[in-house]
Amino acid sequence: MVQPLGSQRQPLTNSGSGLFSHLVWSPDGQQLAVVQNSSEVYRLSPVNKDATRVFASQCQRPADLDLVWGSDRQTLLIQQRCTQPDADGQSRWEVFLVDATGQLTPLTGLPPQIESDLYTSPQGDRLAYAANQHIYVAGLNGQPPRQLTQEPGVYAAAGSPLAWSPDGTQLAFYEGRYPEQRINLIDIASGNRRLLTPEDGFQIYRSHLVWSPNGRYLAFYQPHNPPYSNQEVVALIEVATGERQILTRPGFYNALSWSPDSQQLAFAAGDQLEQQALFRLELESKEFTALTPQPFQTILDSYWAPQGDWIAFTAVTREDDLGNQMLHVVRPDATQLTVLTEPDEYAFPFAWVPLP
Repeated sequence: MVQPLGSQRQPLTNSGSGLFSHLVWSPDGQQLAVVQNSSEVYRLSPVNKDATRVFASQCQRPADLDLVWGSDRQTLLIQQRCTQPDADGQSRWEVFLVDATGQLTPLTGLPPQIESDLYTSPQGDRLAYAANQHIYVAGLNGQPPRQLTQEPGVYAAAGSPLAWSPDGTQLAFYEGRYPEQRINLIDIASGNRRLLTPEDGFQIYRSHLVWSPNGRYLAFYQPHNPPYSNQEVVALIEVATGERQILTRPGFYNALSWSPDSQQLAFAAGDQLEQQALFRLELESKEFTALTPQPFQTILDSYWAPQGDWIAFTAVTREDDLGNQMLHVVRPDATQLTVLTEPDEYAFPFAWVPLP
């Protein structure tokens, strides 16, 4: 853990061995859950460096593990996908709940074949997934899965997400065979569905949907002049009206993230691959601010601090042939750009500590 300007850096675990692939803070910032070596889950607190192992995978191959904290801020949801060694790459999903005492309980009722990833609601009380050409929602309190869609379709092509709205009342998703996938919206309670990109031949290269924190907008990467160009633009949909607007010129984009007040976007942009800078866009004024004076080889992720006063991002410098990701922070007004890790360190993943 480290302060934004690099002070008070301290280790949270006693052992530095192994690969950490997930860091997930509890909503109150009092506990941290981590995945180590793609097989073990530990829980720890910032004041206690001794991590407690709460889960060990039994998959024959390294598992795909994801972690989500429940609505009670104490229960940890562990999602595990095991790849079957003799089933042509097919996967088996399992879900476990770990309470504050460390008691591990498997979640039952999931189908044997799930076509998508599992997507947990922001409140930590429901799962959404695609199976048998439909979208389902399942509760974590023992309620059976409920079919949400009325018409069968392709809801999981190319890793298409099922993106929960911040209040947990809607899902945004892509439907169709890649790359001709169109953006839809469905109400969880009623099942009412709207098509947000109705034009024929609408295409998408990267299935990525980012809700604004206030639930008003959806931001995504929209291809520019497909299939004749591999460039994209950052596009925005106002959920209530379906109005769509293009926010940027064609280029190569990454690391898209919203400010906590839903008034600004941060993203990496460049006219060429492997040459990107970080920018901030003010939605109302459409004013762009360059946050990094020199381009990077690539910028992978950006996240705003809970107070909105910092943006953290990982980037690889243009001079680095090894691809080491270094952690940076910068103010939204482009001041105090600071590198928090050394060139020989690999900073991944990272997560802001939530507000108490």
